[in-house]
Amino acid sequence: MLCLSYFKAMLRQFLYIAIVHNLIFSDVKKTIIRNDSENLVIKLNISAKTEADLYPISLLIGLPNSKIPNTSISYESKAAIPFKTNQEIEPGFDWVNSQELQGLETATLRLSPLINKENYYQQIIVTIEHQTVVREYRLPYSSEFELLKNRIINWDIAKNWIINRKREVNRSISLQSGEWFQFFLTQDGISAIEFTILDSLINNLDEYDPRSFSLYMGNELGRPINDSYNQPILDNLTEISILVTGEEDGIFNVDDKIIFYGRGPSGFDLEDNSITWKQNIYYNSNSCWLLIPDNSEYRGKRVSDAEQPASGVLLDYGISSHHIESDLINLEASGTEWVGNPIPSGGSQPVFLDLPTPKSGVNTSISARFRGQSLTKTSLSNHQLSVRYGSDNGNQIGPLTNWTGNSSRHFSMISESLNLNDGVNIFYIKNVSTDGNSYPYLDYFEFHYGRELSFGQNFEFQSPISNQDIRFSFSGQRQSGIRLWDISDPSNILNIEIDSDGFCNVSPQFTNKSRFSLFSEQDLNLISELVPRYNHSFSTLRTTNLQADYIIIGPDKFRDESQDLLSLRSPAIYASIEQLYTEFSAGNSDPLAIRSFIQWTQEMWNAPHPTCVLIMGESGYDYRNITGLSTILVPTIQVQASRTYATDDLLVSVYGNIPEVATGRYPARNEQEVIDFVNKVISIETNPEYGPWRQKVTLVADDAARPEPKHGSINTGKSHTLNSEQLASIIPTSIQTEKVYMMEFPEVSDASAYGVIKPDATDALFNALSSGTAIISYIGHGSPYQLAQEKLLDLNRGDLNQIKTGNKLPLWIVGTCSFGHFDDPTTESFSEELIRSPMNAASMVISTSRPITVVGNERYTLDIFETIFKDNSLNNEKIGIILQSIKDGSSESQYFHLFGDPAMKLPMPFDSLETLEISSDTLKTLETANYFGIQNSISGNGYGYVMLQDAPKSVTREYEISSETYSLTYILPGATLFRGQFSFNGQTINGALRIPEDISYSNNPSSLLIYIYDEENEARSSISNIYLSGGNASNDNFGPQISFENKIGTKLEYGDHFDADGGVIIRLSDPLGINLTNETGHEIIIEDKSSMQSLTVTDDFFYDLNSITTGTLNYSTSEELIHLNVKVWDNANNPSQKEIKLYRSDDKVLKIYNAYNFPNPFMNATQFCFEITENVKLKIDVYSLGGRRIWSSMNLDLDAGFHIIDWHGNDAFNGKIANGVYLYKIKAIGHNSTITHIGKCAKYQ
Repeated sequence: MLCLSYFKAMLRQFLYIAIVHNLIFSDVKKTIIRNDSENLVIKLNISAKTEADLYPISLLIGLPNSKIPNTSISYESKAAIPFKTNQEIEPGFDWVNSQELQGLETATLRLSPLINKENYYQQIIVTIEHQTVVREYRLPYSSEFELLKNRIINWDIAKNWIINRKREVNRSISLQSGEWFQFFLTQDGISAIEFTILDSLINNLDEYDPRSFSLYMGNELGRPINDSYNQPILDNLTEISILVTGEEDGIFNVDDKIIFYGRGPSGFDLEDNSITWKQNIYYNSNSCWLLIPDNSEYRGKRVSDAEQPASGVLLDYGISSHHIESDLINLEASGTEWVGNPIPSGGSQPVFLDLPTPKSGVNTSISARFRGQSLTKTSLSNHQLSVRYGSDNGNQIGPLTNWTGNSSRHFSMISESLNLNDGVNIFYIKNVSTDGNSYPYLDYFEFHYGRELSFGQNFEFQSPISNQDIRFSFSGQRQSGIRLWDISDPSNILNIEIDSDGFCNVSPQFTNKSRFSLFSEQDLNLISELVPRYNHSFSTLRTTNLQADYIIIGPDKFRDESQDLLSLRSPAIYASIEQLYTEFSAGNSDPLAIRSFIQWTQEMWNAPHPTCVLIMGESGYDYRNITGLSTILVPTIQVQASRTYATDDLLVSVYGNIPEVATGRYPARNEQEVIDFVNKVISIETNPEYGPWRQKVTLVADDAARPEPKHGSINTGKSHTLNSEQLASIIPTSIQTEKVYMMEFPEVSDASAYGVIKPDATDALFNALSSGTAIISYIGHGSPYQLAQEKLLDLNRGDLNQIKTGNKLPLWIVGTCSFGHFDDPTTESFSEELIRSPMNAASMVISTSRPITVVGNERYTLDIFETIFKDNSLNNEKIGIILQSIKDGSSESQYFHLFGDPAMKLPMPFDSLETLEISSDTLKTLETANYFGIQNSISGNGYGYVMLQDAPKSVTREYEISSETYSLTYILPGATLFRGQFSFNGQTINGALRIPEDISYSNNPSSLLIYIYDEENEARSSISNIYLSGGNASNDNFGPQISFENKIGTKLEYGDHFDADGGVIIRLSDPLGINLTNETGHEIIIEDKSSMQSLTVTDDFFYDLNSITTGTLNYSTSEELIHLNVKVWDNANNPSQKEIKLYRSDDKVLKIYNAYNFPNPFMNATQFCFEITENVKLKIDVYSLGGRRIWSSMNLDLDAGFHIIDWHGNDAFNGKIANGVYLYKIKAIGHNSTITHIGKCAKYQ
């Protein structure tokens, strides 16, 4: 019989799981069939219920070498797509983003299950044949193991393929000791440092040999760091050639100077036999370094004389280049594109160029770039731009530039017939479009022309021909001090002699064209400011003797405030952004210096290498503070693409698109915010608030009715809920799943743009946060300031102030658009405000920095959950490393950011009980049941929470769009039937619970959740196959008892007073227990009689420790008067209600309230009743009307609250007193004051 009942129970459980799985659960299941050194076989099963299930699948695969392996794909089980898909059909599979990652060669295999718009494959089998070669491998370091084990699908075998690469020699170049001076250049050209400025900074300058003077720039010589991946680590500083006039005598005299060719941040560069303008988007000036060595025997790098040929092609001109680019506005407030002034329809914009001595007969080259824009943002305008010379009605040069929309267009032409003026020339860009909305912007205008070579002005020019010796001819009168330098290689300048007749012969340095600078020593850009950098180091971080697991990158001003966090994360290092710039970009504020630094830590520091990087400081898109509003402390990377976005991933992506380490950002604006954040992290990790909230995940889903179909399809609207259901299917049964689905809440009309809000959904979300949840996930529409069109959360409404989590700080995973848009200096996003909230709102936030596709959003959110709850368990990895699991190198994966500390872990219990059982697999209503289990997580005394939850229920909701009715089916959690607390000692836990009459009477099982903890440890468990049935009826017709207490347990009655800082505790008690199902009509409700508002508080009730009959609710308010009516039901559905009115006292002032005696008059005895507002020493004296004291109480130590003191009605000698009126005095002595109350009582017998 026992075996038969067990079989039936298991059969019911199996059928329940099967039915629910087929109804909702849809996922991409990955199964490894074979994994060895020769082959990897993976089977993918796809069951499409939403667009996310058809999203291309990315598999990060470890390889034995950099060769892409032989790959065969078997597509099976063709099926019809059960909805209309909007996805683009991609090739079946492709290998993308091959790169080294933590010492392992990897490649990403991207597969699409789509056949066409109507069909897809339900099964894909991938067979990979590794191409093995003989290489030297090693075992992974602990840091590599930690970062790769959750990311590499074939890690079990790939961990044997870590490249054993020997660490290269120290690349921090050997620099001479001496005095360092920093200065900045804003443009390319010949500059000079004169005696005067050096003499003002260096004592005894005449004791230094100028032949030792050296000048350095960054490796890019002023330009931004190359953003290509997999680059070798370059030297930080490069010495450039200089000319020190008069240095031959070994003394830097008053007429001597240092002359050099230096580059600014932007300028023309020689590339592939052509000259190209490089616009620097990161900084406005180039950091340069002058070294005055201590060792006077050292010899600095000097401009050398060129080897000049005997003859060459005679030329009397060179190519002079001009580039006009005014970066004034970023139209998207995002990305790296800045443009100049707009050109409205019918308007024109002049471009002024000073073009000395143009050479007739030489072609001119003109190019320009424009960005389309419309006055009305909702329209796409047609643009027609004409380039004219001389006036806005002058001759048109080249064809019209025509296009529509907001894209960019290039203009380029070569003219043979343009007759230029010697001096100022004016070009006009005229908008001849008839579309009044046309409002394009000029990005840049570039001009190249032949310039006659003549003395008299400093200028640069390019040789018109390449690969040939040239004989240049200069006209005009040559003054003294005229020099010609070959600047083709800006770090190795060559001096070219010009003969007395103005001729010079040159040979090209390279195969491409050469560049030259003609200048006069009397007309140079003089450096006016040198900044001494005493005791300066270029190798604080750029060294090989460091080891750290954790790095904070932030400004110097946050260093002290971060020390406690560094201690918590030891071994850890604070890398100031200022020092990082100094050592990895020569002092230029280039964000890619961060990437170079990360590469250095991985290649040059001692192993194990850092795994987590916390970026401490806010960022922005305006690197150069063009707007005057930029507040960047630590930059991010702005990506200029069809959709611009910001990502921190590219700060740490060294060898390819996939980040090398885990990152998180705390967007601190000031020191106090750093202190608040560090305190929050330390409090969470060293003093966590344990409780059942850590065993709960809250899933929040946008509704299906709006804004679709205007912003998507009908299926898009449904997908928010359905994908949340997919998340629910991943969560283990030992974790409580709470659902706040907006489909469940009524609409309320309002005056917003969309006319509808759902305030009950907002309240439900606030309640979920207040009661506590470890993870809160949202899928749906959103913005930087709002969730859902119906304003589920609205930053501008002040919702942040309504979030009250206390120390129950959750991880937010917000799958929506731009909730983490962190790079706009004019506004703050919701994610930033959540993480900044001191000891409130959030422990960590994962969200996107830009609008993301619905499919990408849901796919990556699903990937995060699959990593958190991998193999139906709980991932104990750092949250930053968990987030790395979705980083497949795609742009949309780069949208996801972690706001918070990447080294934090989930606020959840990772341990499980060894066993957990219940007295019967079928429980009956109004009966008790016993549970018991074994745990090994806590030694000694511990506490626990137990919750019995009814069977989940499937619901179908209907809604209308455009007068058509649609439906959506999903599962809601069952009602809470019991919520209690227990204590235990040792391995064994046990307790009791009672089943209410209000059960669902479902054929599906209910579940029991257990959470245990002590001061340091916690664990969880569950039973998910408990069946419920009806039991015997009860003869109990009485509802629960309701009483009120203050914070120290003193009972409160109608009209009492209570402490100003104290709340009211509502105690509920019933022999059959309290109904906690929260079913309609059976909720625990607190009615505020003053405001006429009702509050449902069922979910806040817990039974007392080891009790199944009595528990409490806390009610807090700041009102002076509390007037409540409490309604409650017992488990047999008997109701009770009780009303109370209380007054708030000023707890800083000692007072006596409501003093009286009862009965009055009395016959034999009476009681003195009163309230006091603080703890006191108290005495009562009774006097005759003549003033004779006839009785006194003992000296009493009383707590604040209501008290009753008995008097037997006799005198001090126990003798009877006469009938009549008497006076009584209550004297209370408090901490800082004494108070008395005098009253009258009468005896009548």
